[in-house]
Amino acid sequence: MKAGDLQKLYPVRLFVFLREHIGDVVNSTAALHCLRQRFPDAHLCVEVGERAVEALQNFPGIDDIWVRPTHQGLWGKLRFIRRLREGHFDLAVILDDSADMVLHAWLGGIPVRVGVRRKEKFQRLYTAFVPHDPSRHETLEHFRDLVELLGCDTSDYRPRLYPSSEDTRTAEQELHRGGWDGSTTLVGINPGASREHRQWFPDRFAQVCDALAEQGITCALLGGPGDKHLAEEILANCRSRPLVLTGRLTVLQLAALMPYLRLLITADSGPMHIAAAMGTRVVALYGVSDPAYTGPFGDGHTIIRHNEPCTGCTAERCVHDRECMKRISVEEVVASTVLHL
Repeated sequence: MKAGDLQKLYPVRLFVFLREHIGDVVNSTAALHCLRQRFPDAHLCVEVGERAVEALQNFPGIDDIWVRPTHQGLWGKLRFIRRLREGHFDLAVILDDSADMVLHAWLGGIPVRVGVRRKEKFQRLYTAFVPHDPSRHETLEHFRDLVELLGCDTSDYRPRLYPSSEDTRTAEQELHRGGWDGSTTLVGINPGASREHRQWFPDRFAQVCDALAEQGITCALLGGPGDKHLAEEILANCRSRPLVLTGRLTVLQLAALMPYLRLLITADSGPMHIAAAMGTRVVALYGVSDPAYTGPFGDGHTIIRHNEPCTGCTAERCVHDRECMKRISVEEVVASTVLHL
């Protein structure tokens, strides 16, 4: 199908495949918004990994959300394909570079299938695709190019989250419950990441908290339930007493919290992308991951990275005990934070 033909499509039933990590889904909302604007009358169904479904709550224009289990197995995939066939979708937009998803769309009888192609595998199953380019942003740029193939207007291309007024009330209540006085400057600390080699070190985060406290700045420890051990280790090494909100907020409550922060200090992680989507600046600490490929949306952020070449390290695997993260000093993190305030 030619590009001009793609831009003439008017699907009745549109199916969008999304990823499973929160940060990826947050960034994908930019493309999702453009698709909704381009096809306002289509029935829009979205499939998303169970860990990230909260990011889509309150998102306007989604007619149906299918939650993909993290471990669905062969029978789960077969049930999903059968459900696709029963759904009679006429366009699949694959906001991922997984070849399996285009296979599922084809087996599910969806006649037009567009996505990002990373490998030659199943290439013939794409009606049209954007070639994967590791020098471009994994989600923001690839997915923007993809929706442009379909004639979407991307002039206001940005991630969107929709916390409710109740989310905002809960976030503010948790801040006050944690000990915030309502006026002291707040800086968020997010120590966790989906992979350990992306994480900085709790004892160094503790030193950052203490240094900022000496300047009258209150730190708030954030993150999900799985980050509680990191928060405990930070507290154990602190002289000051940061607020502890780790594991106490949902995705959208965390989004609602972001405007209260002057800045978020974070690893390459979901909360980094949530902050950027909500307009909160970040100081992002990077190791082997490439910020050009996975960095936060927007301007005004600071990336700290000392990634001198290490033999054998990749974005998926660190073989040198986070040597590149060890090169990030407490002093430069504090200096970069104060510069923003």
